[in-house]
Amino acid sequence: MNKQTFDTGWEFHEMPGFMAMLYAQWQPVNLPHDASISKPRSASNPSGSGGGYAWGGVVNYRKKFFVPEDWRGQSVQLEFEGVYMNAEVSVNHNLVTFHPYGYTSFVVDLTPYLNFGAENEVTVVANNSAQPNSRWYSGTGIYRHVWLRRGGSVHIKPWGVFVTTPLVDPAASTVSVATRVESTTGAVTGAVLRSTILDASGATVVQVDTPVPATAHGAATVQQTLTVTNAELWSVDEPNLYSLVSEVLVNGSVTDTEKTTFGIRSIAVDAQNGFRLNGVPMKLKGGCVHHDNGLLGAASYDRVEERKVELMKSAGFNAVRCAHNPPAPAFLDACDRLGMLVIDESFDCWRMGKSTNDYHLYFEDWWQRDTESMVKRDRNHPSIIMWSIGN
Repeated sequence: MNKQTFDTGWEFHEMPGFMAMLYAQWQPVNLPHDASISKPRSASNPSGSGGGYAWGGVVNYRKKFFVPEDWRGQSVQLEFEGVYMNAEVSVNHNLVTFHPYGYTSFVVDLTPYLNFGAENEVTVVANNSAQPNSRWYSGTGIYRHVWLRRGGSVHIKPWGVFVTTPLVDPAASTVSVATRVESTTGAVTGAVLRSTILDASGATVVQVDTPVPATAHGAATVQQTLTVTNAELWSVDEPNLYSLVSEVLVNGSVTDTEKTTFGIRSIAVDAQNGFRLNGVPMKLKGGCVHHDNGLLGAASYDRVEERKVELMKSAGFNAVRCAHNPPAPAFLDACDRLGMLVIDESFDCWRMGKSTNDYHLYFEDWWQRDTESMVKRDRNHPSIIMWSIGN
């Protein structure tokens, strides 16, 4: 789906309770935002030493935005990259979703709740008051980006594009694409999925059109195979990237577009050769990195995430393990661009907790949804070579 930033024009306050939503003094804020970092540390804060003696509480956010009449009939969704934690999202006073885990991204469908041709309001409650719930500084609030996703009645589902490179050869590499196309209306005929691969300069490398099965109020996966000749492979020393532009056309008109960055590379692990990247044995040299950004707190600014990877590269790292949760997408984008291998991790714990109020309270009900979120969101990054299912 078409994706645009939804970070600006928010307001927030820190008074808990329903009455506070009526009487609180709202303050303007742009995202990403960490409500904890500006408050003094205190030995009396229940986050304790594991949480850096930081403040944790309830933060309320709201944003008003105009929805044009011509959006009627389209699919409108919000993608939250990360809210710490216990996020409640409401649209026009309708509670739409609850998402407890602070480190996985989630998508909210706004469509049924919107007023077209009028002003709308989205509110988010981030509740980090149950302390301690972490063994490191977590931050509080909407600390990563928020995106507005919009597509036609026939559109590509968020995180619905999956790119793999089953045959890697500089002369001619095979790129396989599986795209999940969804229809929110009756059976649509004449729909086509067009996939175009662009090189780093933006030039078209290859393009293919494939009919989309006529699916009424449902979804179908379209499989495509494209061949890239004179392929520039992705590696830690030469992190060459391509772009896949996916377009849904209905009777010749584009109803949705999605852009996916990927790299052409192969990975393998065996007892004789160890880890191999593009057939070349390689030792992984690196360490674990948490999500916070020092004096800036947990707020995930793109340049800060990039600088973090630059520092590790300059120190001789070629690999990093995300401790102990899925990282910000901007961090993975930087690893793709700069050539850093990644072990993407899901959780710090499963059923047995390490802090009184940590993820073990939610694991039984949420592990599958949160794992699916991590894998579907991150699976196209060439930097990712392994998944970790827990610390």
